[in-house]
Amino acid sequence: MQTTTSRSCAPPAKPSWPDADVSTHREMLDLPYRPEDLYDLASDVGRYPEFIGWIQSLKLLSEDETAGAMRCRAEVTVGFKGFRETFVTDVDANPKDLSIRVSLVRGPFRKLSNTWRFTPSPEGARVDFVIVFEFRNFVLQALADANKVYAVRRVIDSFVTEAARRYSKIDARTDG
Repeated sequence: MQTTTSRSCAPPAKPSWPDADVSTHREMLDLPYRPEDLYDLASDVGRYPEFIGWIQSLKLLSEDETAGAMRCRAEVTVGFKGFRETFVTDVDANPKDLSIRVSLVRGPFRKLSNTWRFTPSPEGARVDFVIVFEFRNFVLQALADANKVYAVRRVIDSFVTEAARRYSKIDARTDG
C-alpha cells in the first residue's frame, strides 16, 4: 500500500530568501588609458580616501607582496546618506593578469566581493568591474538596492576622474 502526504501535512519548504537579497552590479567601460595604469590606480588602495568622497577613513592593517602579487587587508569606514559603517576586506592584486579581487573579512555585510579586470581595448583599456553584496540589516540592504546604480556609478566616476588627473590619455590609433 502506497501512502502520500497531503500538502497541508508536508513540512514547509525552506525559503531561499537569503540568496534573493544578494545584489550584483557590473560595469564595463573603455577608457583612453593604458590597462597597466588603471590597474595601478585601482590597486593603490591606501589612496582611495583621496578621491572617493564617501570613504571617511581607510587603514591598511597588513600588506604583503609575493612574486609580484600584492595582498593587503584594509579597514574602511564609509558614510552615505546618514549611515556610517566600517568593514574589513582582503585585497588581492595580480599584475600578471591585471586583476584585483576584494573579499569580505568582517563588517555589516553578509556577503561582499568585487573584482576589477583591465584588458587592452581599441580605445586603450577595457575596465570590467563587478560587485556582489548583501547587508545583514534589511534596512541597509533596501537603501543599498535603491541607490546601487548611483553608488557604483559614483565610485567608477571617481576612478575615471583620478585616472585623468594621474595619467595621460593615449591615442589608441597611434599608441596601440
